Amino acid sequence: MKRPLNLVLFISGTGSNARNIVDYFAKHEHIAVLGIISSKENSTIKEYCVDNQLFYAQYTPWDEHEALHQLTHHACDLIILAGFLKKISALLISQYPNRILNIHPSLLPKFGGAGMYGRHVHEAVHARQEAETGITIHLVNEYYDEGRILEQHRCSITTLDSIEQIEEKVHELEYQCFPPAIERYCLSLKG
Repeated sequence: MKRPLNLVLFISGTGSNARNIVDYFAKHEHIAVLGIISSKENSTIKEYCVDNQLFYAQYTPWDEHEALHQLTHHACDLIILAGFLKKISALLISQYPNRILNIHPSLLPKFGGAGMYGRHVHEAVHARQEAETGITIHLVNEYYDEGRILEQHRCSITTLDSIEQIEEKVHELEYQCFPPAIERYCLSLKG
């Protein structure tokens, strides 16, 4: 029997998406989350990792070489960016070709690129009075938000929606759709 595909999650924020992914794969037969690497100090996620028997590492300032050492040490197969705000280097991409997934809080190519993350995206969507927004799950390449799109999920919005309401709708899509999208991609690799 083959071993599960091993995931490591990269975060820069509170880790709510990371927790959701860990919960989703907790008893999965073919996919296992090994740990979380953070680019910011996060004692809550550190404690969460201890409670869930995951490794935790944080690098502040960000140190990709140390992160790569952790990935190698833990036999990571795929990296999942779950609210990670640092640029991924060509070196890391070359070590994990087509094995780094990101979630972006808009329907790319709209509202992507350097500086377009989190609330900045929702503010831009609101300012343009878009009729819909959503999430894009894509592979990471050397350019911000330009990797091959794997899936997009949409939600309707109106001009009456506040930035906070748009953000809430997008977060709900992230929680519902990101873990199954990761699962589909991983299972396609195992096939």
